[in-house]
Amino acid sequence: MKNRYRIFAVLAFAVVIGLTSTLSPVDGNELAKPYDLNMGLTPDPQKGFEILLNTPMASPVMKEKDLPRLWMVWDTDSKAAALEATPEERHDMIFDRYGFAKRNDGSGLPLGYLPDGKGGLATNCFACHGGEVGGVTIPGAGNVHLDLTTLATDIRKLTALDGGKPYENIPDAQAPFKTPLSIHRGTTNAVVFASVFAGLRDAKRGKLYTQNPEELLHHDMNPPAWWNFKKKDMIYADAFAPKTPRQLMPFAFSPFHTLEQFYGFEENFVHIYAYIDTLEPPKYPYEIDMALARKGEPLFVEKCSECHGTYGPNGKFPNKVVKLDKVQTDSRRLESIYLKDRIATNEGWLQYFGEHKVLLESKGYLAQPLDGIWASAPYFHNGSVPTLHHVFNIDERPAVWKRTDRGYDKDMVGLEIESFDAVPETPTDRERRLYYDTSVVGSTNQGHTFPDDELEDDEKIAVLEYLKTL
Repeated sequence: MKNRYRIFAVLAFAVVIGLTSTLSPVDGNELAKPYDLNMGLTPDPQKGFEILLNTPMASPVMKEKDLPRLWMVWDTDSKAAALEATPEERHDMIFDRYGFAKRNDGSGLPLGYLPDGKGGLATNCFACHGGEVGGVTIPGAGNVHLDLTTLATDIRKLTALDGGKPYENIPDAQAPFKTPLSIHRGTTNAVVFASVFAGLRDAKRGKLYTQNPEELLHHDMNPPAWWNFKKKDMIYADAFAPKTPRQLMPFAFSPFHTLEQFYGFEENFVHIYAYIDTLEPPKYPYEIDMALARKGEPLFVEKCSECHGTYGPNGKFPNKVVKLDKVQTDSRRLESIYLKDRIATNEGWLQYFGEHKVLLESKGYLAQPLDGIWASAPYFHNGSVPTLHHVFNIDERPAVWKRTDRGYDKDMVGLEIESFDAVPETPTDRERRLYYDTSVVGSTNQGHTFPDDELEDDEKIAVLEYLKTL
């Protein structure tokens, strides 16, 4: 049971869409309408940041003392390398294996993992939305190196080892209903997790998912950068959800929490919302050819701004959802949230009992703001395109690619990768996940052909240089 609960805890922090009406109100919890989204508080961005760093709300996923011991259950070659390493080198190996970003506070802990005061490590939003770009930790950047499945599996293995049981053949950890936690490194199956929670709390739905696993449309999701939150009228890849503090809360839901405890976190999220809403994009840290960028700006305004907006002091963002038949990127995300679930969540607490509703139909994907786009690789909602160069040149998009641990490609603008025609034979499932395979359902890299359709090769180079300035 202990392992099962840990998977629930790992799953809990990764949920990014509303739970259903199974979160019914407690007595006296339904306030008079209209709801005060700030609960009478003065939202404090600094307090929100400190809450994320220091206040555990989710359940612990492991013991704090176990973090430096995880190498003990690695495969033979990796374990041998860790055994020969210095403590500092082994620490870096652990961070690289699971895609942890450094907290940079001297604690030695990953960003997004914090002590619960009882010897455990709890997760929070920064686990997915606090990443490293070129080896530098940037709070609010998507953690596109996270390997959630490997982390959960190794925690299970360490529990078996400590219990004197064989651990070598323990299979990859999954969420309930045989739900993969992540398909490729750097992504999560986040949208489906909400349906899983509904199945855990609703016997009828749980039976449906057990008998009909195809009901859950698993797919990769790339964690978006938080600094663009302020520009959006609605949030998530298809702009289907309202911007409210409660909409940020599902990660804190846990089988260990009562509903009253869950509702009690709302005040924290008033401040967390304020923190996210004030984040600024990081500046490009490398050299920019400003003459070339100036040539790219008018081309961008002419060819790209209708969807992605304009930038600078008078910039405007149109919040435009581009229909699927036009953008032609992977459709799995739009298919995965059923109408019945949208209707149900609108009746519940997270949507303020219908006052702040999710849309009942998604027609396409939001053309995202491009502030800090240099630090937002990989691209598209499923993370299938590793660099801006590949966004601009569809015929060069790799069928399979593998990222380095901390590298940044300044020429291609994005992840430093190696490309392959097919996934090489790998000895373990963990190593298989290191290769992003665009042939996997939900992981296609097609669509968004506009740069190829609208720009000549030299114009692409100029526009790409301009994007570094945003």
